[in-house]
Amino acid sequence: MPELHAAIVTPLDATNRLDTNAMQQLMRHLAQHGLDGVVPCGTTGEGPSFSVQERLEIIKSTIAARGHLQIIAGTGCQALSDTVALTRAAIDAGADAALVLPPFFYKQSGDAGVIAWYRAVCDALPAHGKIILYHIPPMTGVAITVPIIEALCRSHPEQILGIKDSGVDAAHTAMLVASFPHLKIYTGNAPILAQAIRDGAAGSILAIANIVPRALRILSDAPHRTDIQTQVAQVDAYVRKVGAASTIKAIITASGVTQVGAPRLPQLAHPDPTLAYQAFKQIGEYTV
Repeated sequence: MPELHAAIVTPLDATNRLDTNAMQQLMRHLAQHGLDGVVPCGTTGEGPSFSVQERLEIIKSTIAARGHLQIIAGTGCQALSDTVALTRAAIDAGADAALVLPPFFYKQSGDAGVIAWYRAVCDALPAHGKIILYHIPPMTGVAITVPIIEALCRSHPEQILGIKDSGVDAAHTAMLVASFPHLKIYTGNAPILAQAIRDGAAGSILAIANIVPRALRILSDAPHRTDIQTQVAQVDAYVRKVGAASTIKAIITASGVTQVGAPRLPQLAHPDPTLAYQAFKQIGEYTV
């Protein structure tokens, strides 16, 4: 069965700090709707907006509330030392794996610099530590290329678990599946979920799994359901109009699941959460 993971939002209280009670409520809700795991501190979870210590607190809060859910911790930072420290701490705390962004500011070293950087992260992992390479060039401007993957699989085959492909290209995901059958390839793009599953992807890590987990569970298990794929694509397009984290947080709060607050700056709160939820519900039967 394909894996379905939510790129979980980070609930914040009125002081802009982690709301652990809301996190527990959201985790229970997602677990009841067919998810296999969550990814705290990823893109939707606003990972880069938190300090290393705050991110570890968020990750630990998901581990404490995990139930049967897998935890893939978002640990990529610009500084290598921060990435190593957070990744080790997350694995030691009980995360099943870490989702690690490439270094994205200094790009002059190209693939060689990215390979050396990831190898340093892998060298610092505990023996059981696993990482998932995070390919999201629309945000980082850095591609996880085939030569990078091949080099890391040669040097650290036990540490490289898979790749999250958020490059918005179904053909690229299919190429990764065909080229690296020993790795878990996860799509990060809801509009191509059915195609990715048909092409052999291990599963998905999706932002809108916070708000349409039932639809995504059905579609993951029955990727021929074009009716559900159409609705899923519409939901994905809708939440990106204002901003995925802002809109998804507004929908979660307005739905009554739990209060998750607004995102941290520089992301802004949705201007009208009630309207956001009403528009979301009008998309189709799997959004109510």
